[in-house]
Amino acid sequence: MHDLFRITKSSPVFKLWKDIPIPVYMKFHLFNVTNPDDIGQGAKPILREMGPYTYLTKMQKYDITKNSTRDTVKYKQNRTFFFQPDLSVGREDDQVTIINVLFIAVSHMANDFTDLDFILETLDQMLVDRDERLTRTVKVKDILFDGISIQTYVDLVNDPMVQQAGEIEFPEDYKDGLFALLKGKNGTHDGFWEMYSGRKNSKQFAQIYSIQNGRRKLDLYKADSCNAINGSDGTFNPPFIEPGVTELYAFVPEICRSVKWQYLFNAVTYGINVARYTLPAIESVPENPDKWCFCPKEDPMECDISGMESLTACFQGAPVQLSKPHFLETDRELLKGVGGMRPDERKHQSKLDIHPLTGATVEAQVRLQFSIDLVPWPAMPSFQNATRAMIPFAWIELSATLDQLNLIGLWILSSFLEIWPVLRVLNILGALGTISIGSMIGFARKSKIDKDSDAPPKEQEKPPGKRLLTKSEEEESSEPVLEEIQDDSSVTFITKAKEE
Repeated sequence: MHDLFRITKSSPVFKLWKDIPIPVYMKFHLFNVTNPDDIGQGAKPILREMGPYTYLTKMQKYDITKNSTRDTVKYKQNRTFFFQPDLSVGREDDQVTIINVLFIAVSHMANDFTDLDFILETLDQMLVDRDERLTRTVKVKDILFDGISIQTYVDLVNDPMVQQAGEIEFPEDYKDGLFALLKGKNGTHDGFWEMYSGRKNSKQFAQIYSIQNGRRKLDLYKADSCNAINGSDGTFNPPFIEPGVTELYAFVPEICRSVKWQYLFNAVTYGINVARYTLPAIESVPENPDKWCFCPKEDPMECDISGMESLTACFQGAPVQLSKPHFLETDRELLKGVGGMRPDERKHQSKLDIHPLTGATVEAQVRLQFSIDLVPWPAMPSFQNATRAMIPFAWIELSATLDQLNLIGLWILSSFLEIWPVLRVLNILGALGTISIGSMIGFARKSKIDKDSDAPPKEQEKPPGKRLLTKSEEEESSEPVLEEIQDDSSVTFITKAKEE
């Protein structure tokens, strides 16, 4: 049984692990600002959701090596996105007006860097002179993959006057002057990852050992508990899960942390018995002090918005916040700050349906939203009249469902595994029954021999001459016996003719 769930070339799951056969989709929902000219004057931002823009995600592992000592496999994985027009609402060349994440991020960094009003005002004017505003209109494909120009910010950082104020290092990924949410992630790999094969311990099957060329933990946060890399990569889970007992984690590189799945209840999905999990409500530091190390502020208790979590360290200093889509399960005040939010448990909650015996994912929807905090900085004219608001710019859904062929395969395997203990008992009873019958026959023969030995001896008769038997007589005289052949997975009995 345990041999089924290990990452070795001879195991049934190896090919599935190497080239994931089920369709995995990434769906992007972007928030279009319908009143861009009014935001700077204090108006509430009114948002209209666009999309989804759906991409089929192909994942293929290669350069696979094993480490027998650690019981791990190391590999690279290419991830390639293919736009799916028939599953999308809109086209890749659609124009969308989104909140200007870079402009707002720079305003936060500048106010953290200095409190001198004339420097902040000069910075704001320099950016306005280069056509930077609180919103920006871009093509969908550019903001997702191809990149929008941020050369203005590159030039600003390299400006001699700015450098005199202090050494400012521009993020390495954006020194070429382009920014995209998934820049450099299409058709590329993320270095070598290493995970446990499960050969020695099935409970470690597909659990991450290291990421990105040997990193055992992150170096982004203030404590090891937040930097820990726990769980799998989300595609496979260990077998023999006990719902409500087994803790399930998955590391999500897009948000630079591991997430814990919360068990809800048992359910039936596409005829398969599953355990349903969800992502729990996001807790603030006051609600859960253990999360203090994710907070970038000097006083972690200032990360106090229920349902929100900082991604500042993950987004290279930009004050991006993580939540559930449409501010589901967040502080109700956030909904008052923007228009167009309609939180819906059915549409915006994450779900994971797992087959407990095999750990196979039958269906999954992971839904996360990204927002940025608009602050009315008094020394920056572009911001000083704005109303403070947490403004979302995108939410994504990663979805996967077993296709018909794999559902049938899992159903067959599930049925077999569920009756496996019965089969084992029947085989054992069958073996014991055979032994008992053999013992009874042996005992009966011994009793007959003992009884015959007590009788007076008969007169010895001369045996007749031996003649050759015909083929049919020879076959009738052969007595079948049972020979037991046992391997790792089952017990099989075959009939063999007894030799004379």
